[in-house]
Amino acid sequence: MMQERYIRWFPIRPSEVKLVLILGFVLFSNYASMGITQVIAVSGFLSQVQEHYILLVWAIDMALLILTSGLQSLVIDRFKRKNLLISVLLILAGLYLILPILFNLPFIPRQISYSLVYLLSDQQWRFFPLLFWILVNDIFDPAQGRRLQPVIANFGFLGTITGLGITAIDAYVQFGTIALLLLNTVIFLLAALVAQLGISKIRASRTSTVTNPIEVLTEGWSFIRQIPAFSFLSAAMVLAGMVMTILLYHALADAEGELGSNFQSFYAWYSLAIACLSVLIQSQANVILERISLKNSFLIQPITMVASAFFSLLVPGSFWSSATAQGVARVNYETVDISARKALEAFVPDERRGRVSMFIDSYWPSLGTIIGSLITFTIIAVSLHNRLPVVWYSSIYLGVAIVAAIAALFCAIKMRSVYDASLLSWLLKRRQRARGIMDQIFKDL
Repeated sequence: MMQERYIRWFPIRPSEVKLVLILGFVLFSNYASMGITQVIAVSGFLSQVQEHYILLVWAIDMALLILTSGLQSLVIDRFKRKNLLISVLLILAGLYLILPILFNLPFIPRQISYSLVYLLSDQQWRFFPLLFWILVNDIFDPAQGRRLQPVIANFGFLGTITGLGITAIDAYVQFGTIALLLLNTVIFLLAALVAQLGISKIRASRTSTVTNPIEVLTEGWSFIRQIPAFSFLSAAMVLAGMVMTILLYHALADAEGELGSNFQSFYAWYSLAIACLSVLIQSQANVILERISLKNSFLIQPITMVASAFFSLLVPGSFWSSATAQGVARVNYETVDISARKALEAFVPDERRGRVSMFIDSYWPSLGTIIGSLITFTIIAVSLHNRLPVVWYSSIYLGVAIVAAIAALFCAIKMRSVYDASLLSWLLKRRQRARGIMDQIFKDL
């Protein structure tokens, strides 16, 4: 009985323990850093300007992400990903070493410095996990990856808990922004050392034979366009980006308006609670995917977003209600939904996986964030100009979120209807692995 329970919670074989711990530590380091910068960047920025201007920062951030992702996609499938991972760790260490200098320069406004910290943190949040999980998919076969990915992902949540715990303590003892940024430098240097020593003997991933940069950028889109399941998933990810952006802003605006100077403490503990809950859900993500099947799992996030948006609209005036609604949607998005997407992406051929993942996990959510941010900012700006009360214009942008969430649910339903045919037709191009993957697919049916 105890052995069965252990296998269910920690489905790791003895030969896999060392590699899982190495990969887990690298992921832990990234999320610990992000846990720190997430709170100090948001609370620092909101303390300097009106809260709705953070929507413009988000839009700029996502536009920058799309631009940098386009450059990243030129190399992500053409070089050894383990070397790219180590290089990114060293670059992040260097950037976090430079950022504290900005806070000591009198001619640079603090809101600019905090905006740069936020931009770096969010670029890190989007790109690093993308590269990391592509590498994980290179190392493990699809069945093995689906079993181990939730276990490895727990290290990310533990890192987030650690980083948020540090910022929660900072709200009381005041370590200071500069000290926390320098701590990030130390974290990434250590992670780079562990990665260099631990993954040097891992087999090199297959690299793309594509040399034309334009072809590199368009091949991922061509693959998605030709596979109906990936096309509907792409539309759902754009809509999800819109909904999650509106829900997050609504929760932050309510909390900052009611708490004022106590916002950093609240935001740290709130994010910490979400991270702890995510660890519990993530530990059962593989069980959920097994029980409801991969194709059905993509319905969970749209349903959750519809319910969260309606709850925020029907229970206005309290940051607890908006924070709860956003938290529920966020927990599922970062646990079951991301595990489902990574499991689906594991079926993509090695030489195309990076570019396809870029679209699904980076381009489309970023585009959704830009659209959601600009729509919400426009609604608020026009409403403030006409002196409309908060409850009125918040109802308008929450209505937009509800419509987008319902549209995402429709896309998920359509994806489910074409899932089997899409994978079967696509698998004909991968004869060398057809038998093993077919067994896995029939297990999902």
